[in-house]
Amino acid sequence: MTIVSTTSQPTASPASSPLAPPTGADDRRGLRLLSVLASGLPADLGTITEPAAYTVPAVFSRQVTHEERLRIEDPAVARRLVERTGADASLALVVEDRRLLIQNTTLRRLEDGLAAAIGEMLLELDQDLLAAQDRRAAEAGARQAVERTRSDRVIQAAARISFDPSSAAGSDDGSTGSR
Repeated sequence: MTIVSTTSQPTASPASSPLAPPTGADDRRGLRLLSVLASGLPADLGTITEPAAYTVPAVFSRQVTHEERLRIEDPAVARRLVERTGADASLALVVEDRRLLIQNTTLRRLEDGLAAAIGEMLLELDQDLLAAQDRRAAEAGARQAVERTRSDRVIQAAARISFDPSSAAGSDDGSTGSR
């Protein structure tokens, strides 16, 4: 995991910056974490007064959707991460703007596997949400095809209607039938 410092650094081109906005298909796919935001870490890290656990802010690759936020902040997700990694049971995930606040953890726990597990969770979440989106799109396509068929039948029925009196010659009472 990369740590983003707030001290001045050589300027990189936007395309190579870890904070560069996603392009193309990444806009729809691939919510991921780019780096730890070092300026958001406690000032006393590395000192004798370092807290046993703290909040680690990480930067998302793009804005998080409402549905993604609901899934990420679900306490069951944090419990699964605790089970997978042995992280502290008080672990919590909170989305704030384009940041994930990983609460009640440490940089060491993240290095020891929690970061990879969070990345895997985001990949699974992305795949689940995309599969649901694809299902909804397929269902909408099927409904649209049914509606198109219905509309075509109505148009064909309307096209068979004739107001020409000579076309009613086959009718017993001289009137045109309705369908």
